[in-house]
Amino acid sequence: MKSMKILMTAAIWIIASGLGTAQPWAAFLLPGQAIDWSSTGVGTFPTRTVQCAQLTPGASLAAINAALASCPSGQTVNLAAGTYTIPGVLHVPSNVTLRGAGADKTILNATGNGEAVILMGAGSVPLQPRVISSGATAGSTQIVLGTTLGLSAGKYLVITETNDPSYVTAAGSGGNCNWCDGGWSKDGSYARGQIVEVTAVSGNTVTVSPGLYTAYSHAPIAVAFNMAASYAGVENLQVRANNTGYTANFAMDLCAYCWIKAVESNYADGDHVAVSWGFHDEIRDSYFSNAYLHTPGTYDSDVKLVLKTSASLVENNIIERTHVAVMLEWGAAGNVIAYNYTTGEFDSGSPNVVIGGLDYHGAHPQFNLVEGNVMTVFYADSVWGSSSDTTAFRNWFVGTSHVCAPSSGRGTVSCSGKNGYYTFQAARAVQFSYVALRNNFIGNLVGSAQMQALLKANKPIPQSSRVEFPAVRTYEAAQLWSFGYGSAGDDGLGTGCGGGISPCHLEGNSGHQLLHGNYENLAKATLWASGMTSTLPASFYLPAKPPWWGTLPYPAIGPDVKGGSGPGSHSFGNPAQTCYLKVMGGADGGQGSPLSFNAGNCYVTDKLVFNPSRFPDFRRGSFEPVTLSLARH
Repeated sequence: MKSMKILMTAAIWIIASGLGTAQPWAAFLLPGQAIDWSSTGVGTFPTRTVQCAQLTPGASLAAINAALASCPSGQTVNLAAGTYTIPGVLHVPSNVTLRGAGADKTILNATGNGEAVILMGAGSVPLQPRVISSGATAGSTQIVLGTTLGLSAGKYLVITETNDPSYVTAAGSGGNCNWCDGGWSKDGSYARGQIVEVTAVSGNTVTVSPGLYTAYSHAPIAVAFNMAASYAGVENLQVRANNTGYTANFAMDLCAYCWIKAVESNYADGDHVAVSWGFHDEIRDSYFSNAYLHTPGTYDSDVKLVLKTSASLVENNIIERTHVAVMLEWGAAGNVIAYNYTTGEFDSGSPNVVIGGLDYHGAHPQFNLVEGNVMTVFYADSVWGSSSDTTAFRNWFVGTSHVCAPSSGRGTVSCSGKNGYYTFQAARAVQFSYVALRNNFIGNLVGSAQMQALLKANKPIPQSSRVEFPAVRTYEAAQLWSFGYGSAGDDGLGTGCGGGISPCHLEGNSGHQLLHGNYENLAKATLWASGMTSTLPASFYLPAKPPWWGTLPYPAIGPDVKGGSGPGSHSFGNPAQTCYLKVMGGADGGQGSPLSFNAGNCYVTDKLVFNPSRFPDFRRGSFEPVTLSLARH
């Protein structure tokens, strides 16, 4: 790949900074219900064509770590095709890329244990609160602190507050999540917040980016910290787990503008990817397949964003045969989960239960965008507390999972005959628990032919469009929407929506739950809220069809899409699903997985496209010459 040097003059900067337009969701949502998601993720990936080291199979863990530690800024450590035995942890430092020859060619055979096979950054954020005396309003980029001692541009702040009892709680159907704020309190009382970058300090006034997603008015504080790493990347390789005791295959801790791209995660001892205290990180164009654990507990074999991780992007990934596909918890805020394909999730202890997809599982995720995914279910659960202000746009929530043998361990996956079946217990395509508030679901497809054909003992199970607390919710029945209950069972736990708001599913811009333009497969109809436009934009965060999209129609999912094979002919899927089914030869449920994967066979990932709103140097307001790279945006 080649790069092109472009000198950005002050005049160009003025033009670029004036490109802002009204948010594409403005016709549907009130300003306090959503944010600007257009700059999530890394932005433009550095090409890094200079190799500081080229290692070959047989290189030891120590040799690879030594090459990474000594690599000059802006260069790469390359691993040639072949298999490498990794009996510990690889540490990728700031401004360095660890790059393989392809996910099907460079294989890291993980035989050790530790936090991750590949780790970017490390550590946690101790509570050292600074009182915010003013400026903690929605959209604010300047806050006034009681002290700015030790603060300077380039540091980071966690903005948080004590839990607002009107809609934020660390208590749920599983008890109180005492750890949901990272141990800052005894009872998770700092559950809600976000991470911002300090761009300037003048006296006690601190300028930050991005602006605050929302107001913080309940004794707001700021906690200052340094990132452990920034602009660290991992590309084009495979991690093969062997159940030897790793917490995750990939981890980013205290990492800003870090990424994994075009990788394969072949089984996982714990989680596939774990991101904590992250900022503008990105997980994309990758394949996460299978796990040794398919039960609740410390790990969900997933891709997870936790501990106030903000402005990060999980885009265009294939996730199969995990316990949950993607999980947001412990204050993850302002992230985008988009254009992923998930299939085959299951719980080995409850094999008939519908599980997987996207789960909010700990207080208090907020202002996250879920767009364009084809996934099993969306569940804002109640187990460890509340969530709010999710926007879901143009997704297909299937409502059941195709589970295939084996139910544990590594082995050949078979879906034929009795080896494969669709889960039918707790079959709900979209669930809002009683502590999930102010969510917006627009232009989605809800349900599927598989969901509506579910059987128990060869007999059709009952089907309904919606069930709302306190109505009886039948465990062995299919409901497209579920509102106001507690756990996945039918124990009666629940209060409606947010402590008794009823009804939960108010059509129209009510501020509780907005449902608009969703195609319901059971009724074979799209339900529109009155008084709102039925003209939908293509995306709530992308300015145009992205260069990696390929030949699929754009947009590919929604009530206005025609000619597809999904519900009502309203879905062409997404590029990740097409890669899995058409290129990799996959099948619903993961038959034969893990499959051979190389992102280069599926996606056009290197395009020369300049988009100032997604360019990190521009976001910082830099007038310095910058490198415009061959990249995806």
